Amino acid sequence: MHYSVRYPGSTHDSFIWNNSRLRARFAAGEFQDYLLLGDSGYPLERYLLTPFANPRTRGEERYNRSHTRTRVIIEQTFGLLKSRFRCLHHSGGSLQYEPRKCAKMVMACMYLHNKCVRRRVPLPEVLLEAVGEDEEDPDDPPPLQEAADARLRPPPGFQTRNNIVDNFFA
Repeated sequence: MHYSVRYPGSTHDSFIWNNSRLRARFAAGEFQDYLLLGDSGYPLERYLLTPFANPRTRGEERYNRSHTRTRVIIEQTFGLLKSRFRCLHHSGGSLQYEPRKCAKMVMACMYLHNKCVRRRVPLPEVLLEAVGEDEEDPDDPPPLQEAADARLRPPPGFQTRNNIVDNFFA
């Protein structure tokens, strides 16, 4: 339900995250023990879990598989948005306007989509058939460099992620 249209498409996801109000709210503890999932382009934090760049154990591999299957929901949501609002999809057209106007159009599409979700407006059958692929996004960014030696200075979410692996995937 949270989105930002303040940055152009070439801005790295981690930059947007680091400058978002949502991150500040998580850092302030507003969401207690809730966690977010991010792809490998995001930094590992105590409230933002990313996949292991090089899983070494069976538990880490299971965690990565589960992480991917869970995170695919957001990729499917992007697919729904592009199907519901054809102006967002390359094959149905594209936004041929100046960037500020495009940002407003994207924001309007996100707002309307969220309103449809809250009001339980059913998706047209065509959209339901188009969504459902359970694959990782090929456009995922390469992994951010995890700490070269986690013993020297582990990332803030290192212990959180390891606890989840130990308790649910080992």
